[in-house]
Amino acid sequence: MMRLLVPLGLFLASFLAAGLFTLNAVPAVIMGKAMERIEAAGAASGGVRHAPRLREDNQTIVRASPDILYSVCAYDLSEGDLELSIPWPADGNYASISFYDARTNNFAVISDREAEGEAMHLILSSDPNASALHAPTERGLALYRRVINAETDLEAADADRRGFTCTSLSDQ
Repeated sequence: MMRLLVPLGLFLASFLAAGLFTLNAVPAVIMGKAMERIEAAGAASGGVRHAPRLREDNQTIVRASPDILYSVCAYDLSEGDLELSIPWPADGNYASISFYDARTNNFAVISDREAEGEAMHLILSSDPNASALHAPTERGLALYRRVINAETDLEAADADRRGFTCTSLSDQ
């Protein structure tokens, strides 16, 4: 009986260790690769990359919506806090900003409905005691999405979302 229990115990311990490693390491690797690609693509003004409107021929993300304009800010709070300017659409279409930590966890979402359409300025900080939005890790992504439709003036919508900026407070 003991001959069976020792190998079974080793197998279960190895299985649990591999599972824990996978759950903790893989998301960080995925987010690291995503941030490298975003940073390599280059950020426009205010540390933000404004992606072109998605079409079937230019999608890099599987199943991304062609009815949404995307802008992303890859942040690193190791040098200090970040100030974000977030515009909301005046045409009544939906917009939101989602925050992801270095392990792909979504830790905050704010929409124009919650903000009642008023443009926002917020501070993102890794300090849990700061009077700011707390990021659980120093690195991560802020993803701004703005819905468009057939009635949307695409140039105006694009100009609106370009008001989304991420600026390091240490640069000011």
